[in-house]
Amino acid sequence: MAAQPIYNPVIPCVHPIPWGLFPGRMIRVQGNTPPGAQRFAINLQCGPNTDPRDDIALHLNFRFMEMCVVRNHLTAMNWGVEETSGGMPLSRGESFEALILCEPQSIKVALNGMHFCEFPHRVPYQRVSHITVDGDVMVQFIGFEGAQPPPTQMYAQSEQAFASYGVPPPAYGAPGYGAPQGTPKHKNNIAGVVRVSVLSLPLKSE
Repeated sequence: MAAQPIYNPVIPCVHPIPWGLFPGRMIRVQGNTPPGAQRFAINLQCGPNTDPRDDIALHLNFRFMEMCVVRNHLTAMNWGVEETSGGMPLSRGESFEALILCEPQSIKVALNGMHFCEFPHRVPYQRVSHITVDGDVMVQFIGFEGAQPPPTQMYAQSEQAFASYGVPPPAYGAPGYGAPQGTPKHKNNIAGVVRVSVLSLPLKSE
Protein backbone atom coordinates (compact mmCIF):
# COMPACT_ATOMS: atom_id res chain seq x y z
CA MET A 1 0.00 0.00 0.00
CA ALA A 2 1.34 3.39 -1.01
CA ALA A 3 1.89 5.97 1.73
CA GLN A 4 -0.72 8.72 1.69
CA PRO A 5 0.68 12.19 0.92
CA ILE A 6 0.04 15.22 3.11
CA TYR A 7 -1.65 18.24 1.56
CA ASN A 8 -1.52 21.82 2.87
CA PRO A 9 -0.36 21.10 6.42
CA VAL A 10 -0.61 23.88 8.98
CA ILE A 11 2.85 25.23 9.79
CA PRO A 12 4.49 24.34 12.12
CA CYS A 13 3.71 20.70 11.39
CA VAL A 14 4.81 17.33 12.76
CA HIS A 15 3.91 14.19 10.82
CA PRO A 16 4.92 10.54 11.09
CA ILE A 17 6.85 9.08 8.16
CA PRO A 18 5.01 5.91 7.08
CA TRP A 19 7.30 2.90 7.67
CA GLY A 20 10.14 5.22 8.61
CA LEU A 21 13.32 5.90 6.65
CA PHE A 22 15.25 3.29 4.66
CA PRO A 23 17.51 3.16 1.58
CA GLY A 24 15.42 4.06 -1.44
CA ARG A 25 12.84 6.06 0.53
CA MET A 26 12.35 9.58 -0.82
CA ILE A 27 10.44 12.46 0.73
CA ARG A 28 9.14 15.17 -1.59
CA VAL A 29 8.25 18.60 -0.17
CA GLN A 30 6.60 21.25 -2.34
CA GLY A 31 5.81 24.73 -1.11
CA ASN A 32 6.54 28.43 -1.39
CA THR A 33 7.89 31.22 0.78
CA PRO A 34 6.57 34.77 1.29
CA PRO A 35 8.61 37.69 -0.08
CA GLY A 36 9.82 38.64 3.39
CA ALA A 37 10.84 35.15 4.48
CA GLN A 38 13.86 34.96 6.78
CA ARG A 39 14.23 31.24 7.42
CA PHE A 40 12.44 27.91 7.56
CA ALA A 41 13.46 24.39 8.50
CA ILE A 42 12.74 20.81 7.47
CA ASN A 43 13.73 18.16 10.02
CA LEU A 44 13.88 14.38 9.91
CA GLN A 45 13.32 13.54 13.56
CA CYS A 46 13.57 10.50 15.81
CA GLY A 47 10.19 11.21 17.43
CA PRO A 48 7.39 13.79 17.42
CA ASN A 49 8.51 16.06 20.27
CA THR A 50 9.66 19.64 19.65
CA ASP A 51 9.93 20.98 23.22
CA PRO A 52 12.21 19.48 24.32
CA ARG A 53 13.30 18.42 20.86
CA ASP A 54 13.77 14.78 19.94
CA ASP A 55 16.99 13.83 18.17
CA ILE A 56 17.23 15.06 14.58
CA ALA A 57 18.96 12.98 11.91
CA LEU A 58 18.83 15.76 9.30
CA HIS A 59 18.18 19.44 9.99
CA LEU A 60 17.77 21.56 6.84
CA ASN A 61 17.67 25.23 7.81
CA PHE A 62 17.05 27.61 4.88
CA ARG A 63 18.45 31.00 5.96
CA PHE A 64 17.66 33.73 3.47
CA MET A 65 19.37 36.48 5.45
CA GLU A 66 22.65 34.54 5.49
CA MET A 67 22.09 33.07 2.01
CA CYS A 68 22.86 29.50 3.01
CA VAL A 69 21.21 26.17 3.79
CA VAL A 70 22.51 24.78 7.07
CA ARG A 71 22.72 21.00 7.46
CA ASN A 72 23.17 19.54 10.92
CA HIS A 73 22.03 16.89 13.38
CA LEU A 74 20.86 17.00 17.00
CA THR A 75 21.46 14.38 19.69
CA ALA A 76 20.57 14.74 23.37
CA MET A 77 19.71 18.43 22.79
CA ASN A 78 23.19 19.15 21.42
CA TRP A 79 23.85 20.31 17.85
CA GLY A 80 26.64 18.84 15.78
CA VAL A 81 28.94 20.59 13.32
CA GLU A 82 27.13 22.68 10.71
CA GLU A 83 27.60 22.25 6.97
CA THR A 84 26.84 25.41 4.99
CA SER A 85 28.44 25.02 1.55
CA GLY A 86 26.38 25.44 -1.60
CA GLY A 87 24.84 28.87 -1.07
CA MET A 88 21.08 29.43 -1.23
CA PRO A 89 19.38 27.93 -4.31
CA LEU A 90 15.91 29.14 -3.29
CA SER A 91 14.48 32.63 -3.71
CA ARG A 92 12.11 34.40 -1.36
CA GLY A 93 8.58 34.77 -2.70
CA GLU A 94 8.86 31.79 -5.05
CA SER A 95 7.84 28.13 -5.13
CA PHE A 96 10.26 25.29 -4.47
CA GLU A 97 10.55 21.53 -4.43
CA ALA A 98 12.87 19.67 -2.07
CA LEU A 99 13.66 15.99 -2.58
CA ILE A 100 15.24 14.09 0.31
CA LEU A 101 16.57 10.67 -0.68
CA CYS A 102 17.86 8.14 1.85
CA GLU A 103 20.85 6.02 0.84
CA PRO A 104 22.75 3.41 2.88
CA GLN A 105 25.56 5.82 3.84
CA SER A 106 24.02 9.26 3.45
CA ILE A 107 21.02 11.42 2.59
CA LYS A 108 20.91 13.26 -0.73
CA VAL A 109 19.03 16.53 -1.11
CA ALA A 110 17.88 18.06 -4.40
CA LEU A 111 16.37 21.54 -4.68
CA ASN A 112 14.28 22.63 -7.66
CA GLY A 113 15.47 19.81 -9.85
CA MET A 114 19.18 20.04 -9.06
CA HIS A 115 21.28 17.95 -6.71
CA PHE A 116 22.28 20.20 -3.81
CA CYS A 117 24.11 18.23 -1.14
CA GLU A 118 24.88 14.88 0.42
CA PHE A 119 24.75 14.51 4.21
CA PRO A 120 26.47 11.42 5.69
CA HIS A 121 24.39 9.66 8.33
CA ARG A 122 25.31 10.92 11.80
CA VAL A 123 22.24 9.35 13.38
CA PRO A 124 21.11 5.87 12.21
CA TYR A 125 18.39 6.34 9.61
CA GLN A 126 16.46 3.47 11.21
CA ARG A 127 15.64 5.82 14.12
CA VAL A 128 13.90 8.43 11.97
CA SER A 129 10.13 8.41 12.48
CA HIS A 130 8.79 11.94 11.83
CA ILE A 131 9.16 14.96 9.57
CA THR A 132 8.70 18.48 10.94
CA VAL A 133 8.48 21.80 9.10
CA ASP A 134 8.50 25.26 10.67
CA GLY A 135 9.31 28.88 9.91
CA ASP A 136 8.48 31.26 7.05
CA VAL A 137 6.98 28.78 4.60
CA MET A 138 3.74 27.43 3.20
CA VAL A 139 3.73 23.76 2.21
CA GLN A 140 1.29 22.36 -0.33
CA PHE A 141 2.51 18.77 -0.54
CA ILE A 142 4.60 16.23 1.36
CA GLY A 143 4.94 12.87 -0.40
CA PHE A 144 6.58 9.61 0.66
CA GLU A 145 7.96 7.53 -2.20
CA GLY A 146 9.80 4.24 -2.48
CA ALA A 147 8.32 0.94 -1.33
CA GLN A 148 9.80 -0.61 1.79
CA PRO A 149 12.08 -3.53 0.86
CA PRO A 150 11.53 -6.97 2.43
CA PRO A 151 13.07 -7.24 5.94
CA THR A 152 15.72 -9.67 4.70
CA GLN A 153 16.87 -7.15 2.09
CA MET A 154 16.39 -3.88 3.97
CA TYR A 155 19.99 -3.63 5.16
CA ALA A 156 21.65 -5.59 2.35
CA GLN A 157 21.28 -3.08 -0.47
CA SER A 158 24.50 -1.64 -1.77
CA GLU A 159 25.31 2.06 -1.88
CA GLN A 160 26.04 1.75 -5.58
CA ALA A 161 22.40 0.93 -6.28
CA PHE A 162 21.40 4.46 -5.28
CA ALA A 163 24.53 6.40 -6.24
CA SER A 164 23.84 7.21 -9.89
CA TYR A 165 21.66 10.12 -10.86
CA GLY A 166 21.75 9.51 -14.58
CA VAL A 167 20.64 12.02 -17.21
CA PRO A 168 18.38 14.81 -15.87
CA PRO A 169 14.78 14.44 -17.09
CA PRO A 170 13.06 17.44 -18.67
CA ALA A 171 10.28 17.38 -16.06
CA TYR A 172 10.17 19.38 -12.84
CA GLY A 173 12.18 17.14 -10.57
CA ALA A 174 15.73 16.08 -9.86
CA PRO A 175 17.83 13.55 -11.79
CA GLY A 176 17.58 10.12 -10.24
CA TYR A 177 14.79 11.11 -7.86
CA GLY A 178 11.85 9.98 -10.00
CA ALA A 179 8.99 11.74 -11.74
CA PRO A 180 7.39 14.81 -10.15
CA GLN A 181 4.24 14.33 -8.12
CA GLY A 182 1.74 16.60 -6.39
CA THR A 183 0.80 20.06 -7.61
CA PRO A 184 3.81 22.35 -7.30
CA LYS A 185 3.20 26.08 -7.35
CA HIS A 186 5.10 27.88 -10.09
CA LYS A 187 7.10 31.06 -9.80
CA ASN A 188 5.29 34.26 -8.99
CA ASN A 189 2.08 32.38 -8.18
CA ILE A 190 2.02 33.65 -4.62
CA ALA A 191 -1.14 35.73 -4.52
CA GLY A 192 -2.69 35.70 -1.11
CA VAL A 193 0.34 34.26 0.61
CA VAL A 194 0.27 35.10 4.27
CA ARG A 195 3.60 35.36 6.03
CA VAL A 196 4.12 32.64 8.61
CA SER A 197 6.09 34.17 11.45
CA VAL A 198 9.40 32.61 12.36
CA LEU A 199 8.86 30.41 15.36
CA SER A 200 10.60 31.22 18.59
CA LEU A 201 12.02 27.73 18.74
CA PRO A 202 13.39 26.56 22.08
CA LEU A 203 16.53 25.43 20.32
CA LYS A 204 18.21 26.84 17.23
CA SER A 205 21.18 25.67 15.24
CA GLU A 206 23.91 28.27 15.51
